[in-house]
Amino acid sequence: MNGVDSVVSVYPTAAHFWRLPSWSAKWRACFPFSARSGMWTFSGRVALYHGLPSLGLPEHSTILVPAYHQGVEVDTLLAAGHHVRYYRVDERLRVDLEDLERRLDRTVSALYVIHYFGFPQPLATIWRFCEAYRLRLVEDCALSLFSRDGKTWLGSIGDLALFSVYKTLPLPHGGFLVAKNARPATRLRPAPSPSTFAQALDLLHQGLRASGWMDLERCLARASRRVTRRIQWDRSRTITSGGARWDPRLLAYGASSLSRWLMRLLDPQEVVARRRRNFAQLAARLRGHLGVPFRELPPGTCPLFLPVMVPDKPRFQQDLERLGVQSVNLWDASHPGCPPELAAEVACWRPEDIDRVATAVLTVLRNQQ
Repeated sequence: MNGVDSVVSVYPTAAHFWRLPSWSAKWRACFPFSARSGMWTFSGRVALYHGLPSLGLPEHSTILVPAYHQGVEVDTLLAAGHHVRYYRVDERLRVDLEDLERRLDRTVSALYVIHYFGFPQPLATIWRFCEAYRLRLVEDCALSLFSRDGKTWLGSIGDLALFSVYKTLPLPHGGFLVAKNARPATRLRPAPSPSTFAQALDLLHQGLRASGWMDLERCLARASRRVTRRIQWDRSRTITSGGARWDPRLLAYGASSLSRWLMRLLDPQEVVARRRRNFAQLAARLRGHLGVPFRELPPGTCPLFLPVMVPDKPRFQQDLERLGVQSVNLWDASHPGCPPELAAEVACWRPEDIDRVATAVLTVLRNQQ
Protein backbone atom coordinates (compact mmCIF):
# COMPACT_ATOMS: atom_id res chain seq x y z
CA MET A 1 0.00 0.00 0.00
CA ASN A 2 2.83 2.37 -0.83
CA GLY A 3 1.61 5.95 -1.22
CA VAL A 4 -1.73 5.31 0.46
CA ASP A 5 -2.59 8.03 2.98
CA SER A 6 -5.30 6.11 4.82
CA VAL A 7 -7.01 2.73 4.81
CA VAL A 8 -10.72 2.03 4.46
CA SER A 9 -11.32 -0.71 7.01
CA VAL A 10 -13.81 -3.50 6.38
CA TYR A 11 -14.79 -3.66 10.07
CA PRO A 12 -15.55 -0.83 12.55
CA THR A 13 -12.52 0.85 14.12
CA ALA A 14 -11.82 3.24 16.98
CA ALA A 15 -12.24 6.09 14.47
CA HIS A 16 -16.00 5.46 14.50
CA PHE A 17 -16.37 6.56 18.12
CA TRP A 18 -16.17 10.25 17.29
CA ARG A 19 -18.40 9.76 14.24
CA LEU A 20 -21.20 8.07 16.20
CA PRO A 21 -21.29 9.95 19.52
CA SER A 22 -23.84 9.24 22.22
CA TRP A 23 -23.62 9.64 25.97
CA SER A 24 -27.11 8.56 26.93
CA ALA A 25 -26.81 4.76 26.74
CA LYS A 26 -29.47 4.59 23.99
CA TRP A 27 -28.43 1.04 23.21
CA ARG A 28 -30.18 -0.29 26.31
CA ALA A 29 -33.61 0.48 24.82
CA CYS A 30 -32.81 -1.19 21.49
CA PHE A 31 -33.32 -4.89 20.67
CA PRO A 32 -31.63 -7.28 21.37
CA PHE A 33 -30.26 -5.49 24.43
CA SER A 34 -33.74 -4.65 25.68
CA ALA A 35 -34.76 -8.34 25.79
CA ARG A 36 -35.41 -9.66 29.30
CA SER A 37 -33.72 -12.96 28.54
CA GLY A 38 -30.63 -11.36 27.00
CA MET A 39 -27.07 -12.11 28.08
CA TRP A 40 -23.66 -10.77 27.05
CA THR A 41 -21.08 -13.31 25.89
CA PHE A 42 -17.57 -13.15 24.49
CA SER A 43 -18.76 -13.78 20.90
CA GLY A 44 -21.67 -15.09 18.85
CA ARG A 45 -20.49 -18.70 18.92
CA VAL A 46 -20.32 -18.56 22.73
CA ALA A 47 -23.89 -17.24 22.76
CA LEU A 48 -25.02 -20.14 20.58
CA TYR A 49 -23.35 -22.77 22.75
CA HIS A 50 -24.82 -21.51 26.02
CA GLY A 51 -28.23 -20.82 24.51
CA LEU A 52 -28.80 -24.29 23.07
CA PRO A 53 -29.76 -25.95 26.40
CA SER A 54 -32.69 -23.53 26.71
CA LEU A 55 -34.27 -25.18 23.64
CA GLY A 56 -34.71 -28.52 25.41
CA LEU A 57 -33.71 -30.49 22.30
CA PRO A 58 -33.34 -34.28 22.48
CA GLU A 59 -29.77 -35.45 22.93
CA HIS A 60 -27.90 -36.07 19.69
CA SER A 61 -30.83 -34.78 17.64
CA THR A 62 -30.30 -33.25 14.19
CA ILE A 63 -30.23 -29.53 13.45
CA LEU A 64 -30.76 -28.31 9.88
CA VAL A 65 -28.01 -25.86 8.83
CA PRO A 66 -27.62 -23.83 5.60
CA ALA A 67 -24.94 -24.92 3.14
CA TYR A 68 -23.56 -21.37 3.12
CA HIS A 69 -22.00 -20.87 6.55
CA GLN A 70 -18.78 -19.88 8.29
CA GLY A 71 -18.03 -23.26 9.86
CA VAL A 72 -17.59 -22.34 13.53
CA GLU A 73 -21.35 -22.35 14.07
CA VAL A 74 -21.35 -25.95 12.85
CA ASP A 75 -18.47 -26.77 15.21
CA THR A 76 -20.46 -25.18 18.02
CA LEU A 77 -23.52 -27.35 17.33
CA LEU A 78 -21.34 -30.45 17.16
CA ALA A 79 -19.56 -29.52 20.41
CA ALA A 80 -22.98 -29.23 22.06
CA GLY A 81 -23.67 -32.86 21.13
CA HIS A 82 -25.96 -32.45 18.13
CA HIS A 83 -25.81 -33.74 14.57
CA VAL A 84 -26.15 -31.39 11.59
CA ARG A 85 -27.75 -31.80 8.19
CA TYR A 86 -27.26 -29.22 5.46
CA TYR A 87 -29.92 -27.60 3.32
CA ARG A 88 -29.75 -25.40 0.24
CA VAL A 89 -29.99 -21.59 -0.01
CA ASP A 90 -30.68 -19.97 -3.37
CA GLU A 91 -28.63 -17.41 -5.32
CA ARG A 92 -30.25 -14.61 -3.29
CA LEU A 93 -29.13 -16.37 -0.09
CA ARG A 94 -32.69 -17.23 0.94
CA VAL A 95 -33.78 -20.51 2.53
CA ASP A 96 -34.92 -23.08 -0.04
CA LEU A 97 -38.05 -24.35 1.73
CA GLU A 98 -38.65 -27.19 -0.74
CA ASP A 99 -35.15 -28.53 -0.20
CA LEU A 100 -35.60 -28.04 3.54
CA GLU A 101 -38.72 -30.17 3.57
CA ARG A 102 -36.96 -32.98 1.71
CA ARG A 103 -34.32 -33.20 4.43
CA LEU A 104 -36.73 -33.67 7.33
CA ASP A 105 -37.02 -36.88 9.32
CA ARG A 106 -37.87 -37.85 12.91
CA THR A 107 -34.35 -36.99 14.15
CA VAL A 108 -34.62 -33.31 13.18
CA SER A 109 -35.39 -31.07 16.16
CA ALA A 110 -34.40 -27.54 15.07
CA LEU A 111 -33.86 -25.26 12.10
CA TYR A 112 -30.81 -22.98 12.04
CA VAL A 113 -31.34 -19.87 9.89
CA ILE A 114 -28.70 -17.26 9.03
CA HIS A 115 -29.69 -13.68 8.25
CA TYR A 116 -26.90 -12.82 5.82
CA PHE A 117 -25.24 -9.36 5.97
CA GLY A 118 -28.24 -7.80 7.74
CA PHE A 119 -30.83 -8.94 5.17
CA PRO A 120 -33.80 -10.86 6.61
CA GLN A 121 -34.88 -14.34 5.72
CA PRO A 122 -38.67 -14.68 5.20
CA LEU A 123 -39.40 -15.02 8.89
CA ALA A 124 -43.18 -15.40 8.73
CA THR A 125 -42.92 -18.30 6.27
CA ILE A 126 -40.08 -19.92 8.20
CA TRP A 127 -41.97 -19.65 11.49
CA ARG A 128 -45.02 -21.34 9.99
CA PHE A 129 -42.74 -24.09 8.67
CA CYS A 130 -41.26 -24.65 12.13
CA GLU A 131 -44.69 -24.73 13.76
CA ALA A 132 -45.98 -27.22 11.18
CA TYR A 133 -43.10 -29.63 11.83
CA ARG A 134 -42.63 -28.82 15.55
CA LEU A 135 -39.10 -27.52 15.12
CA ARG A 136 -37.25 -25.07 17.30
CA LEU A 137 -35.97 -22.02 15.40
CA VAL A 138 -32.45 -20.63 15.88
CA GLU A 139 -31.82 -17.20 14.35
CA ASP A 140 -28.17 -16.48 13.58
CA CYS A 141 -27.97 -12.68 13.62
CA ALA A 142 -24.18 -12.53 13.89
CA LEU A 143 -24.15 -10.33 10.75
CA SER A 144 -27.47 -8.60 11.42
CA LEU A 145 -27.39 -6.48 14.58
CA PHE A 146 -30.11 -3.75 14.60
CA SER A 147 -31.79 -5.19 11.49
CA ARG A 148 -35.55 -5.62 11.11
CA ASP A 149 -37.90 -7.45 8.77
CA GLY A 150 -40.37 -4.61 8.34
CA LYS A 151 -41.18 -3.79 11.96
CA THR A 152 -39.99 -7.14 13.35
CA TRP A 153 -36.52 -7.25 14.87
CA LEU A 154 -34.34 -10.03 13.55
CA GLY A 155 -33.76 -12.40 16.45
CA SER A 156 -37.11 -11.70 18.12
CA ILE A 157 -39.08 -14.52 16.46
CA GLY A 158 -36.83 -17.53 17.00
CA ASP A 159 -36.59 -19.64 20.14
CA LEU A 160 -32.92 -18.65 20.30
CA ALA A 161 -30.99 -15.80 18.70
CA LEU A 162 -27.29 -14.97 18.69
CA PHE A 163 -25.46 -11.79 17.77
CA SER A 164 -21.81 -10.87 17.16
CA VAL A 165 -21.96 -7.28 18.34
CA TYR A 166 -18.32 -6.47 17.56
CA LYS A 167 -18.87 -7.09 13.84
CA THR A 168 -21.25 -4.14 13.59
CA LEU A 169 -19.87 -1.89 16.33
CA PRO A 170 -16.27 -0.91 17.22
CA LEU A 171 -15.82 -3.15 20.25
CA PRO A 172 -12.83 -5.38 21.07
CA HIS A 173 -15.25 -8.34 21.30
CA GLY A 174 -18.80 -9.06 22.35
CA GLY A 175 -21.63 -11.43 21.59
CA PHE A 176 -25.22 -11.37 22.77
CA LEU A 177 -27.75 -14.12 23.36
CA VAL A 178 -31.54 -13.95 23.45
CA ALA A 179 -33.39 -17.09 24.60
CA LYS A 180 -37.19 -17.05 24.37
CA ASN A 181 -37.91 -19.68 27.04
CA ALA A 182 -35.46 -18.80 29.78
CA ARG A 183 -32.21 -17.00 30.33
CA PRO A 184 -29.30 -19.49 30.48
CA ALA A 185 -28.22 -20.29 34.03
CA THR A 186 -24.53 -20.47 33.11
CA ARG A 187 -22.43 -17.73 34.69
CA LEU A 188 -19.61 -16.65 32.41
CA ARG A 189 -16.37 -15.08 33.57
CA PRO A 190 -15.41 -11.65 32.21
CA ALA A 191 -13.12 -11.82 29.19
CA PRO A 192 -9.43 -12.09 30.13
CA SER A 193 -7.69 -8.73 30.44
CA PRO A 194 -4.86 -9.60 28.00
CA SER A 195 -7.43 -10.50 25.35
CA THR A 196 -9.40 -7.31 25.90
CA PHE A 197 -6.25 -5.19 25.81
CA ALA A 198 -4.94 -6.83 22.62
CA GLN A 199 -8.18 -6.43 20.68
CA ALA A 200 -8.72 -2.87 21.97
CA LEU A 201 -5.22 -2.09 20.71
CA ASP A 202 -6.20 -3.55 17.34
CA LEU A 203 -9.14 -1.14 17.22
CA LEU A 204 -6.79 1.75 17.94
CA HIS A 205 -4.32 0.68 15.24
CA GLN A 206 -7.08 0.34 12.67
CA GLY A 207 -8.59 3.66 13.70
CA LEU A 208 -5.30 5.49 13.24
CA ARG A 209 -4.86 3.97 9.79
CA ALA A 210 -8.42 4.82 8.82
CA SER A 211 -7.92 8.43 9.96
CA GLY A 212 -4.71 8.89 8.00
CA TRP A 213 -2.41 8.90 11.03
CA MET A 214 -0.11 6.39 9.37
CA ASP A 215 3.14 7.65 10.92
CA LEU A 216 1.67 7.56 14.42
CA GLU A 217 0.29 4.08 13.77
CA ARG A 218 3.73 2.85 12.68
CA CYS A 219 5.31 4.33 15.82
CA LEU A 220 2.71 2.63 17.98
CA ALA A 221 3.28 -0.67 16.16
CA ARG A 222 7.04 -0.48 16.76
CA ALA A 223 6.50 0.33 20.44
CA SER A 224 4.05 -2.58 20.76
CA ARG A 225 6.56 -5.00 19.24
CA ARG A 226 9.30 -3.84 21.62
CA VAL A 227 7.06 -4.25 24.66
CA THR A 228 5.91 -7.66 23.44
CA ARG A 229 9.49 -8.87 23.08
CA ARG A 230 10.46 -7.41 26.45
CA ILE A 231 7.71 -9.20 28.37
CA GLN A 232 7.89 -12.28 26.11
CA TRP A 233 4.16 -12.22 25.45
CA ASP A 234 2.79 -14.83 23.05
CA ARG A 235 -0.46 -13.52 21.59
CA SER A 236 -1.39 -16.95 20.21
CA ARG A 237 -2.11 -18.00 23.79
CA THR A 238 -4.72 -15.27 24.15
CA ILE A 239 -8.31 -15.92 23.11
CA THR A 240 -9.72 -13.69 20.38
CA SER A 241 -13.12 -13.15 18.84
CA GLY A 242 -13.66 -13.73 15.14
CA GLY A 243 -11.95 -16.09 12.74
CA ALA A 244 -13.05 -19.40 11.32
CA ARG A 245 -11.05 -21.59 13.71
CA TRP A 246 -12.90 -23.34 16.51
CA ASP A 247 -11.43 -22.50 19.91
CA PRO A 248 -13.26 -24.13 22.87
CA ARG A 249 -11.46 -21.84 25.32
CA LEU A 250 -13.89 -19.04 24.39
CA LEU A 251 -16.84 -20.88 25.89
CA ALA A 252 -15.99 -19.91 29.47
CA TYR A 253 -16.14 -16.16 28.90
CA GLY A 254 -18.61 -13.32 28.65
CA ALA A 255 -17.92 -9.78 27.48
CA SER A 256 -15.53 -7.47 29.28
CA SER A 257 -16.68 -4.41 31.18
CA LEU A 258 -14.80 -2.32 28.57
CA SER A 259 -16.97 -3.63 25.70
CA ARG A 260 -20.16 -2.93 27.64
CA TRP A 261 -18.93 0.54 28.67
CA LEU A 262 -18.04 1.47 25.08
CA MET A 263 -21.64 0.81 24.07
CA ARG A 264 -22.68 4.10 25.72
CA LEU A 265 -20.61 5.98 23.14
CA LEU A 266 -22.73 4.70 20.24
CA ASP A 267 -26.15 5.69 18.97
CA PRO A 268 -27.94 2.68 17.38
CA GLN A 269 -30.18 4.87 15.21
CA GLU A 270 -27.18 6.70 13.81
CA VAL A 271 -25.39 3.38 13.18
CA VAL A 272 -28.34 2.12 11.13
CA ALA A 273 -28.77 5.40 9.24
CA ARG A 274 -25.10 5.60 8.27
CA ARG A 275 -24.93 1.97 7.19
CA ARG A 276 -28.02 2.37 5.02
CA ARG A 277 -26.67 5.56 3.40
CA ASN A 278 -23.29 3.98 2.73
CA PHE A 279 -24.81 0.82 1.27
CA ALA A 280 -27.16 2.76 -1.03
CA GLN A 281 -24.37 5.01 -2.26
CA LEU A 282 -21.95 2.16 -2.91
CA ALA A 283 -24.58 -0.03 -4.57
CA ALA A 284 -25.58 2.83 -6.88
CA ARG A 285 -21.97 3.25 -8.04
CA LEU A 286 -21.38 -0.46 -8.61
CA ARG A 287 -24.75 -1.61 -9.94
CA GLY A 288 -24.38 -2.97 -13.47
CA HIS A 289 -20.63 -3.55 -13.13
CA LEU A 290 -20.65 -6.73 -11.05
CA GLY A 291 -23.05 -9.18 -9.42
CA VAL A 292 -24.82 -8.12 -6.21
CA PRO A 293 -27.07 -10.73 -4.50
CA PHE A 294 -29.24 -8.06 -2.82
CA ARG A 295 -30.72 -5.74 -5.43
CA GLU A 296 -32.74 -3.64 -2.99
CA LEU A 297 -32.34 -2.37 0.55
CA PRO A 298 -35.58 -3.28 2.36
CA PRO A 299 -36.98 -0.96 5.06
CA GLY A 300 -35.50 -1.77 8.44
CA THR A 301 -32.40 -3.53 7.11
CA CYS A 302 -29.10 -2.58 8.73
CA PRO A 303 -26.58 -3.85 6.15
CA LEU A 304 -23.23 -5.11 7.38
CA PHE A 305 -21.47 -5.39 4.00
CA LEU A 306 -22.20 -4.98 0.33
CA PRO A 307 -21.54 -8.54 -0.90
CA VAL A 308 -20.41 -8.80 -4.54
CA MET A 309 -19.56 -11.61 -6.95
CA VAL A 310 -16.15 -11.24 -8.64
CA PRO A 311 -13.80 -13.53 -10.57
CA ASP A 312 -10.42 -14.43 -9.05
CA LYS A 313 -11.25 -13.20 -5.55
CA PRO A 314 -7.73 -13.43 -4.03
CA ARG A 315 -6.26 -11.27 -6.78
CA PHE A 316 -9.19 -8.87 -6.59
CA GLN A 317 -8.65 -8.40 -2.87
CA GLN A 318 -4.91 -7.89 -3.29
CA ASP A 319 -5.50 -5.17 -5.88
CA LEU A 320 -8.01 -3.44 -3.61
CA GLU A 321 -5.55 -3.61 -0.72
CA ARG A 322 -2.94 -1.80 -2.81
CA LEU A 323 -5.45 1.03 -3.23
CA GLY A 324 -6.00 1.21 0.54
CA VAL A 325 -9.39 -0.51 0.56
CA GLN A 326 -9.88 -3.55 2.74
CA SER A 327 -12.29 -6.34 1.84
CA VAL A 328 -13.17 -9.73 3.27
CA ASN A 329 -13.42 -13.09 1.52
CA LEU A 330 -16.16 -14.12 3.89
CA TRP A 331 -16.60 -17.82 4.62
CA ASP A 332 -14.20 -19.00 1.92
CA ALA A 333 -14.69 -22.71 2.70
CA SER A 334 -17.55 -24.94 3.75
CA HIS A 335 -17.35 -27.09 6.86
CA PRO A 336 -15.70 -30.47 6.04
CA GLY A 337 -18.99 -32.24 6.78
CA CYS A 338 -20.96 -30.33 4.15
CA PRO A 339 -21.96 -32.57 1.19
CA PRO A 340 -19.77 -31.86 -1.89
CA GLU A 341 -22.71 -30.99 -4.14
CA LEU A 342 -23.98 -28.32 -1.73
CA ALA A 343 -20.48 -27.02 -1.00
CA ALA A 344 -19.79 -26.67 -4.75
CA GLU A 345 -22.99 -24.69 -5.27
CA VAL A 346 -21.96 -21.96 -2.81
CA ALA A 347 -18.21 -22.03 -3.49
CA CYS A 348 -18.35 -18.93 -5.71
CA TRP A 349 -20.11 -16.94 -2.95
CA ARG A 350 -17.32 -17.26 -0.49
CA PRO A 351 -17.18 -12.71 -1.17
CA GLU A 352 -17.02 9.91 3.73
CA ASP A 353 -14.98 6.67 2.11
CA ILE A 354 -17.76 5.25 -0.02
CA ASP A 355 -16.76 6.96 -3.26
CA ARG A 356 -13.19 5.83 -2.71
CA VAL A 357 -14.30 2.21 -2.21
CA ALA A 358 -16.43 2.29 -5.36
CA THR A 359 -13.65 3.89 -7.41
CA ALA A 360 -11.16 1.30 -6.19
CA VAL A 361 -13.51 -1.57 -7.10
CA LEU A 362 -14.16 -0.17 -10.58
CA THR A 363 -10.44 0.45 -11.12
CA VAL A 364 -9.59 -3.13 -10.23
CA LEU A 365 -12.37 -4.38 -12.53
CA ARG A 366 -11.00 -2.37 -15.45
CA ASN A 367 -7.43 -3.52 -14.82
CA GLN A 368 -8.46 -7.18 -14.78
CA GLN A 369 -10.28 -7.01 -18.11
